Amino acid sequence: MHNIRTHHKHVEGKVFAWMTLIIGFAGGLILPIFPNFVKSIVHSDEYVSVFYVAMAGVMILAAVLSTVFLKKFSRSALVKVGLFVIATALILFTFVNRLTELLILETLRVWFSMFILIALTLFVRDFAKKKELAKDEGRYYRYQNLGLFLGPITGGFLATKLGNEAVFGLSAGAMIFALAFFYHQQVIQKHPAILNTKSTTTRLLIHNIREYFKNPPRIKAYIITLAFMAWTSFRWIYVPLFVVLEGYNDSMSGMILGFSLLPLIMLEEKVGEYGSKNSLRKPIALGFLIIGGMLISIFFIPNVVLSFFLITMVSIGGALIEPLQENFLFKHLPEEKEDELYGVYMTADPIAYFLTPAIGAVVLIFLPFKYLFLVFGIAMLLVSAFVRTNLKHS
Repeated sequence: MHNIRTHHKHVEGKVFAWMTLIIGFAGGLILPIFPNFVKSIVHSDEYVSVFYVAMAGVMILAAVLSTVFLKKFSRSALVKVGLFVIATALILFTFVNRLTELLILETLRVWFSMFILIALTLFVRDFAKKKELAKDEGRYYRYQNLGLFLGPITGGFLATKLGNEAVFGLSAGAMIFALAFFYHQQVIQKHPAILNTKSTTTRLLIHNIREYFKNPPRIKAYIITLAFMAWTSFRWIYVPLFVVLEGYNDSMSGMILGFSLLPLIMLEEKVGEYGSKNSLRKPIALGFLIIGGMLISIFFIPNVVLSFFLITMVSIGGALIEPLQENFLFKHLPEEKEDELYGVYMTADPIAYFLTPAIGAVVLIFLPFKYLFLVFGIAMLLVSAFVRTNLKHS
């Protein structure tokens, strides 16, 4: 789940901050239960990983084809249709008991989630250009992270007390609320920040990919984001499975996932301010070092409660990376090329969501579950070393 940096300090731009909060809350509700919900249908952790690999493939395809849809339909139409389709899929999850049904509904949810992500990102970008706002003026992930903090805690508690059906129902209701809010802002209030452009023009995908990757600093930015999103994917998929495997319920999963967002909420603004004035190498390298070190510590620590605590603290490392990853990109991305090349950078998300469960599936075929923490911890340490070595002048 790629976060959207919104201008929450700007009166007009705050509409997108509220949208990301509501959508983040709705999506966060099902995070503690969904991996185990999938497991109840496919019956093993390995097949859960395979399922997420398939959905990552859908995400990549949606990202590629988004160019076609954005040419044919307005962004606002895609957002409204997407929110309605996702809400419908969430309601229908309460009746799912077969893999075929699950695949169809989750494909729809993932497909339109990607469209909404891209459309909202374009709204925010065009609003910033229209108002001539500086890239970092009030642009943080705070509102979306607040939604992702409240969502898992609420979803885990509801699942324990009332079952998965209540969580899917509330998540669907939150998506409908987001739809009503967006419709009200666009149609009734005619909010100036919502640009109802009919199409988005882009150059050929292959040309954009070549243009993006011929620049070494942009390749480094891509690797940093790919690694960070791999950790994010790991957290959403394997932490709920680990918690239930250790004998705890969905409420505990929700608390761990929710409280793991607190370091991001509390630290990201200060880290962003530091990064705008100083070298990005030290905080990003330290962030991956903290993530890797704590994941490896979880592998060796036998105490389950201490492991849960460390999982929440891993996000201290994430808080040092998330506000800075795009800053590094934009230092090496001319403004006149943003339209064509930013979309290539965004493919790091679905590729990370593909690689993480694919690696996880291979590990689980040969090794016990806890080895996932060791493997991904070592990977994060390698990325930390890469950043320290290759971002010397950044």
